[in-house]
This record gives sequence, C-alpha cells and structure tokens, in this order.
Amino acid sequence: MKKDEATVTRRLPAYRTAFFLVTLFLVARLVDVQLFDRENLRVKAIEQYQYEVKLPPERGKIVDRNMSLLAFNIPKVDVFAHPSQVEEPESAAIRLAQILGLSRASLLSKLRSDEFVYLARRQPKEIGDMIRRLGIAGIEVQTVSARHYPKGQTACQLIGFINVDGKGLSGTEYSFDATLRGLPGKAILQRTGKSKLFVHSEYPVISPEDGGDIVLTIDARYQTIAEKELCRTVQEMEAESGVVVIMEPGSAQVLAMASEPHFDPNNAGLYDPASWRLRAITDQYEPGSTFKVGVLAAVLNERLSKPSDIVFCENGRFDVMNESLHDTSPYAWLTLEDVLVKSSNIGMAKTALKADRDILYEYARAFGFGEKSGIELKGEVSGTLKKLSEWSGFTPVAMSIGYEIAATPIQMCNMYCAIANGGFLLRPTILKEIRKHNRRVMKNEVRVIRRVISPSTADTVRNIMHQAVKRGTASRVDIPEIEICGKTGTARVASQDQPGFIPNKYLASFGGFLPREKPKLCIFVMIYKPQKHYYGSDVAAPCFKRITERIIALEGLDYFKVNGEFEAARRLTPNLVGSSRGAALKRLRGDDIAVELVGDGSVVISQSPGAGEPLPEAKPMMLITGGEEGSRAVPRLIGLPVRNALNLLAARGIKVVVDGSGHVVEQQPPPDTELEEGEQVLLRCQTSLDLRKLMTL
Repeated sequence: MKKDEATVTRRLPAYRTAFFLVTLFLVARLVDVQLFDRENLRVKAIEQYQYEVKLPPERGKIVDRNMSLLAFNIPKVDVFAHPSQVEEPESAAIRLAQILGLSRASLLSKLRSDEFVYLARRQPKEIGDMIRRLGIAGIEVQTVSARHYPKGQTACQLIGFINVDGKGLSGTEYSFDATLRGLPGKAILQRTGKSKLFVHSEYPVISPEDGGDIVLTIDARYQTIAEKELCRTVQEMEAESGVVVIMEPGSAQVLAMASEPHFDPNNAGLYDPASWRLRAITDQYEPGSTFKVGVLAAVLNERLSKPSDIVFCENGRFDVMNESLHDTSPYAWLTLEDVLVKSSNIGMAKTALKADRDILYEYARAFGFGEKSGIELKGEVSGTLKKLSEWSGFTPVAMSIGYEIAATPIQMCNMYCAIANGGFLLRPTILKEIRKHNRRVMKNEVRVIRRVISPSTADTVRNIMHQAVKRGTASRVDIPEIEICGKTGTARVASQDQPGFIPNKYLASFGGFLPREKPKLCIFVMIYKPQKHYYGSDVAAPCFKRITERIIALEGLDYFKVNGEFEAARRLTPNLVGSSRGAALKRLRGDDIAVELVGDGSVVISQSPGAGEPLPEAKPMMLITGGEEGSRAVPRLIGLPVRNALNLLAARGIKVVVDGSGHVVEQQPPPDTELEEGEQVLLRCQTSLDLRKLMTL
C-alpha cells in the first residue's frame, strides 16, 4: 500500500504538469479561436448553413428598326453537382449518362472532384425535368436563359453572339454588352442538416435588374436582300469575301451591313472565326476609282476646276515621276465631267496635280479618312491616310485614283452619303434607341461631324455621278424609272509580304445612291479577289443593281419620290459668333448663303438669325463685327468652337486657360461677369457634342 502511495506521490508532479499543459493548450486554442481564427471559422460556419444563389437578370432583346426580333432569350437548364453530397458516384454517372448523352467516364470524373462542377449547360427543359425525377442527392438543375437568334444567319456579324456565361463576344452583343446584360440579384438561403434549402426572413431577396433592349437602325428586310445578293455575287465570281453597306444619307443610319462569308450565331463555334468578322468596319483596302468622287469634290469645292474644263488624257498613257498611268480606253481630250464619267485615271491625276497636296490631304481628312467613323460597334479600324510629311512626289497622283490610302467600306459609304446629303459628314450609327419595359430610355440623334463641301458642289458631283450611270462606266446600274448616281471602282490588291501588288488579284467596288434629288438610300458594294471578272462594272455594279431593284419592288416607286428635306441638311444658320471676319465670309459663301456685314471689326460678335434658326428665304444673313477693345465683360462662350471663343476673348484682351478641345461646355466665370485686371477665364472643352444642343451647323 505504501508502495502504491509512493508511486502516486512520485507521479503527481507529472500529472499536474500534463494537466497544466492540456489546460494551457485549450486556453491557447480558445484564444486562437476567439481572437485570431474567429473570422475564418465564422465564414466556414456560414458556408455550412447558408447558400447564396445568384439571380441572373434577363438579357435584353435586339430588334431591328421595325421591332422585328433579332435576338432574344429562351429557357434552358444547367445541370451541376456538389460531389461531396453524391453518395454513389458510379451509379449516378450511369443514370446521368443515359439522359445527357455524355460518357459515363467523363461524368464519373467530375462527380469524384472536390468542388462544385457543371455537368452540362444550356440543355433543353425536358432534360432538366428528367434529371429532377431521378432525385439524386447532390445533383441539381437550374433554369437559365439561353440566347436565340430567330433569323439564323441574317445580320450574323452585326448581331454577334454570346458565350455560355452570357457575355457578348462580337457584334452588337459585344459592343452593347453592359446595356444588354443588366445587373444580377441574389438570394441567401438557409441550409438544414439534410441540405434542404429555405428562405429566411432576415435575408431578403435582391431582385435582378433586367438588361435594356437594343433597337438597331437596320431594316431586316434590306439586310436579307443585301446578304442574298452579296452571297450570290461572291459565289458567281468565286470571290474570297465581300461587303455591302446600305445607309440613309440624311441621318447616316445603317440600314444593312452584310459580310461574306457568313455564319450561324446559334452555332458560332462550328464556323471559322474569320466568318465572325464585321468586314465593313474591320477590313481596310485601297479603294481605287470609287475614291475619285472625293477628289473631284475637293477640286470643285476649292474652285480649282470646273466640270466644263478640258483635260488632255494623253491617248491612254501618261508617264509621270517614273511611273506610267493607263486608261482602259485611249482618250484624248475630255471635260472634267467626262473624266469621272469615263473614269479616266490620267484625267483625274492631272486634275489632282493642279491642287496643292495640302488640299488633297485636308479634304481626305474632312471626308473622314484616316480616323474611325465613330460608329458604336467595337473593333473598327481607322484606315490609313499618311501624314503630309510621309508623302512622296507621286502620292497626289496615286491618291487621285484611290491608291496610297486605305479605307473601310463604312468610310467609303459615309463619303458617298456626304455627297448625297448636300455636303455634311455625319457620324454613322447602328443604334436607333434603347428601351426598357417597353419604354424608350434613350434615343439616338443625328450627329454632324462637319460640313465638307458646299451644297452647290454636292449638287454638281451628284449630277456628274448620274451621268456616269446614264452614259459612263456605271451604266449597268441604270434603272429607267429612277435616277441613280454611282461610281465604279477596280483596284489591284496590295501584297502584305513585299512592296507592290499581288498578280491578277483585284478588288471590285461600286458606290451609289438614289434618287438623285434628296437621296434616300446610299449603297456601297465591295467584292474582294473575284476570279471570273474583276472590273467593278462587271462584278460590283450588277450586285448594286439587283439590291436596288429588290428594294424598289419592296417599297414601291412612290417611296422614292422627292419630298421633304434631309434632317441633317436643313438650311439652318451656322454659329459664326467668335469667327474671324474672313473665316465667316468664306464659310457662308461656301454654303451659298447671302450675307450682310455690319461694322468693320475683325471678329463676329453677333448674328441674325441666331445659330440653329432657319435661314430666311429672301433676306441675307446679318453679321455684326467689332473689336470691343476695352470691354472686360465675359461673353457667353458655351457651345462655341474653342477657336471662336478664343477670338472673342482676344478681341477684349482677356487671357484664357483652355482644358480640352472641340467645343466649350463650361466656362468660369459665367457670362456678363466683369473681370478685374489680370483675371483669366477658364474654358472646359470637349469634342463631338450633340448637334441639337450646340446648333453649330
């Protein structure tokens, strides 16, 4: 007994030490749990009894200008698994494989993973119903929206498509993804010990905000016509690709934009990604003779030549700067009008050489070349217009016939629209409006970039283009019942690997509009690398004519009768306040507007009628000029081009600080403030303001 007591007495310190260490460990663990690991354990506990469900919003629809559906949602199901909850993976894999049409091995591999996993996505609702009836623990079915394109391949590149997660990948789906997608909601559900889910009143459901509907400017009827005729032309001519753009000249709204080859957005992954490309904005090329109308407009607008001027066309061959130009026929003397009508390279080159290179460059820029058109679609390229410092002596000659400049089809069509609408370069648009819950929340407006040529110059060029259709290279598009204006183009294809051109490879194009007076349609056709024929008159012109004939048959001839005015080209007074006297006179004379000057100052300080008001029919526009030296009152500058604002302030001797460029959108101090000596005016400017707000035609 004494031996046992001695043993216990001897071991007691060890017991005490062990108890102390265990207690110390528990206290340390408790401190760690309560102070250091508390948040991590709290999150794990929440994950065990809470389940967050994302509530996806309904993606907005895409419709054409007539509200015809182009893209909408249909119900589908996603099948997914929580592998840790699946009790018999082998049996589950066998049963699911029979319904999903997938291999048992692939499903079993997923069911043996450690985390949440999708088994199949975007399946028909019937599949979901069958899987729900199986009642397999850990296997769940969620109803989702899947994108559907009811018109199949129609407008495929323009509409684009989305991925399995509902994100836009191309076309309108990509460019307007943020608007179409909407904002997701969420619901926090409680989970029982047997994984049953229920709603708890402490966690209210946050509803999703559905996406907006995009109303495009295109007309699905025109789009279908353009695509069918383009496809026919590409196949018949054994071409590599092609583009058709149809626009409304007075608004620059795109009515159709077709590309070949095409694809089906309902199964985009089955097609070559090259077919997804929206070639009207992504492909650039040397346009050839279709560019000549821009050069002609420049020399006529600068009054360097007249349509009746005579040009010697060298009987078909012209050696200039160690290069040789040729015409398809040996012309001798031609009027400038006939230079375009017969598409004489030599005559146009000689005409261009009469102009300073600065003029050719500035008009090319003014027509929008070398910069993006501004259409709302992503992926647009700017084309190529070399800086003047990069021009060679031969560049003006080359550019006069559409070489040494690269343009996209949308840029070319927009230049033809400017000639058709009276001289305004407009910003092309594909967006008509945005709607939510059947209510308009945004309407797109006509946006004028600049006036490029005067109305009289535009009229002259239109008349010459009409003659090209009646008796020139564009005669194959003539339709007796309606007056058409057009221009053919044939260009050699530049090599990407070495200087020069690819042998026997051409680009055929045709641009035109109708009717001649107050045109309603502008159409540009481009066919890349045709094999059977290559002249624009033989390849692109017939395509243009077939499209035109089908649209006329669709709308009826009465639709094209001359009536009304162009929305963008109405005769509204420009804003000339702040312009120099000389610049104002040049602007008004170029626009064929009569003017009456009051005062002998160097700057326009007032005008009548005011900016944006209709021009008087019989009275001239009145400009009041002055210097206003000595006045320290700040004039109203908001809405003025920054150059005009600087002129007004300089006339009063007021110093200025400018932030940005373009038009004045904010000024400090406000108008009519009397400045102290040394005080400055701050102007905040930005480009591309809405025409209707600024009224700066």
